[in-house]
Order: sequence, then C-alpha cells, then structure tokens
Amino acid sequence: NYSKSKYEEFWKNGFIVLRNLMSHEHCDYSYFLAKSVANKDFAQIMHLHREEFLVAQNSDRLDKIKSLTDKILYLKNISNVANHFDAYLKEPKIVDYIRWLYKSEMVGLLTNIFFKQPSSKYSKQAWLPHQDNSYLNNDNGMYITVNIPFNYMSKKNGGLRLYPGSHKLGNLDFNYKISYREKDGKPGNKIKKKLPMKPVHLTLNKGDVLFMHGLCVHESPNNDSKDPRPLISLGYMPYGEKFDPGINSKRKITFLK
Repeated sequence: NYSKSKYEEFWKNGFIVLRNLMSHEHCDYSYFLAKSVANKDFAQIMHLHREEFLVAQNSDRLDKIKSLTDKILYLKNISNVANHFDAYLKEPKIVDYIRWLYKSEMVGLLTNIFFKQPSSKYSKQAWLPHQDNSYLNNDNGMYITVNIPFNYMSKKNGGLRLYPGSHKLGNLDFNYKISYREKDGKPGNKIKKKLPMKPVHLTLNKGDVLFMHGLCVHESPNNDSKDPRPLISLGYMPYGEKFDPGINSKRKITFLK
C-alpha cells in the first residue's frame, strides 16, 4: 500500500482506494452506533466525534424522552458514540497513510455520515458536482477526505462518481448550495466550470477506504435501490494550514496523536 505506484496514482487521479483496510466487524459496529443517534429521516449527521454536536442534533429526541433515567442513558449513549468516532478519526491505519501521502503532520477536522437509507427523505439526495475544499476555503487545496462505506457502495445505491485529475484544476468557482439537511435533495457547492474529463463510478465494498483529494470533483445520484449506502467521511488537513471553520459546522482541529 505504501508503494511508489500507489503514491503516484493518488496524485495523478486525485484519489485512491485501499481494499479491506477496515474490518467488517468494525464497520458494522460503527454503523450500529451511528444509527442509534440518527433521526427518523436518516439525515446527515455532522461531527460524530464531538459530543456537543450530537446532543444538538438530537435535541428533538431528547425533548421527547420524559423519564430522567432514560434521558441519562441516551446521553451516555451519545457520549459513547462520540468517543468511538473520535477514535475512528485517529485510526492509525488511516492517519499514517495520509501522513505518507501528504508528507506532513495532519490534523482532523470532521466526521460526517451520509446514510442514504432506502425510502427515507434523504435516499433521494443527489449531490451536485463539487469540491469538498469549497467548504473550508483552504487556499492551497490541502484538504483530504477519507471515505469508508459501512455497506457496499455502487451506482445502484447512490455511490460516488469522481472526476479523475480534476484536483489539478485548483480551487474552482462554484455556486453556493446548502449542503446540510437541505430541503431540495440537491446539495453540493456546484462548480461553474465544465470539466474536460469524464466521471467514473466507484464500486466499493464494506471496509474499503477511499482517500480523496479535497479538490477532486465528485457527485452522486439518488439511491433508488432497496439497499442503504451509509458512508462516513473523515476530513483532514496538514497542521498549520488555514481553513474556514464555518458558521454552523464550527470546525476545529483535533490532534491525532
């Protein structure tokens, strides 16, 4: 995995896939924990590793719990979920690899999950072509996301479509779109430029890991299948790089040691 060819593949295409990096058992348990704090629509959950964000995103459910004991148990579960995904963000197999790719000490910035649960409101979520760095506005484009499916991911169930080599185009102009629990089902800061390259559909299995450059343009269609497409996205950047924390997301550095 640490070969010259893998390194060159990442910087040529803007992404690379490592097969079976995470165990099925770890994926299943992570998926179980994420679902335990999901709402009825299986909407995106932001910052699974930060307890205060999980509490805020579960405020409606907490208000409906009348028993003090039950409310305490639910808050304990939230704490357990946050601790689990904090450890996930710091997973050595992932962190060591991005340090190698970027030749830099890295810091963590986010842990988001997208369920695309069948028959739910967000199964019809079709992401417009966008660059993840458009949300952080790092001038050097040094952002990277690490994406792990907790089930298979393909064109069939709303999997990712990537534009190889698009990261070499730099930070592209875009039209801003709400990309968190949006109402129209079409999130993504849509790029204005027509790209010269054709997109490729990725097919991933549970436990495969997609390392994607923050400037690599990507999109995804609806999930019209009967299979969920739970995908966790972990965000990282070299230590010392500047980024926009965001008004709602309030990103902050997590040290990975």
